[in-house]
Amino acid sequence: MSSSADPAARGSSERLFHVPLAHRKAALAWLDRGVGIHGSAPRHAAAVVVVRDGERGVEALMLHRPERPSLGQLSFPGGLLEPSDDEPLVWSGPRPTEWAKRLGSEDIGLSRRAVVAAARRAFVETGLLFAGSEGDIVAENVDGADWMLAREQLCALDISFAEVLANRLFVFRSELLRPLARWMTSDFVHQRVDLRYFAAVLPVGQHCAPLTPRGQGAWLGWVDAGTLLENPGESPVPALFAGHHGSRQEFDLGEVANPGVQVILELIAQAGSAIAFLSARRDLTVRTPSLEVRDGDPVLVLKS
Repeated sequence: MSSSADPAARGSSERLFHVPLAHRKAALAWLDRGVGIHGSAPRHAAAVVVVRDGERGVEALMLHRPERPSLGQLSFPGGLLEPSDDEPLVWSGPRPTEWAKRLGSEDIGLSRRAVVAAARRAFVETGLLFAGSEGDIVAENVDGADWMLAREQLCALDISFAEVLANRLFVFRSELLRPLARWMTSDFVHQRVDLRYFAAVLPVGQHCAPLTPRGQGAWLGWVDAGTLLENPGESPVPALFAGHHGSRQEFDLGEVANPGVQVILELIAQAGSAIAFLSARRDLTVRTPSLEVRDGDPVLVLKS
């Protein structure tokens, strides 16, 4: 079965995704226990889809995370919400009450936490900082040893995002983020997440760089979404998985990226520009693929 949609389902009210080999055993065990069993409570998480205009089309900043199955081996910068994301900081842009409306949530605290967590994880994993000094739209230079040390401390939760900004008298620019989507991991997965995606364009003057210590992100790079979907052999991504999932010619996006990532990549590929992708209105209804059996095989079914 295709890693994305089953062609026969494109015109219907449901979309099918195959279950990756790494999750097949858990899926079969779940089905053996009977349909309708509730899974573990998902943990809240947030991620940022950073885009830019490339030579062929819109590109997205992506990570190869070999040890992060809950977010997918190939995914966007992000991670779990933390208590420290509630700490007060100098805020610019929509207030938390407005963010709650934009995210379709009645929980203002959770909405604020998700916005901060998205920015925090983006800074940790990519070095991009959605903040700046008073009067500036966004900082242009966040390179150097001091900034890398701050990222390491933030990764280890030895310091909060609020402290990182306060130490430099920076303002958090929440207006640089846009609500994009919300996906919840299927019941059968052991480590479930309720993941809110945000969209952002690459801040002017900033450059992404992996957090090399602690092995956070074995690979970080720009991916042309259209090329990855239509001609994966021309993308650098298949080479990352050649030793685990066969040759580049046998690369299957569905084995390394969860349904949410696959759908978002399609949205990026369809956008005429990075700004167009950022400006489009989105449906923020939570989407949760359910595990079912079709033609004797376990599949993930996303109903629209």
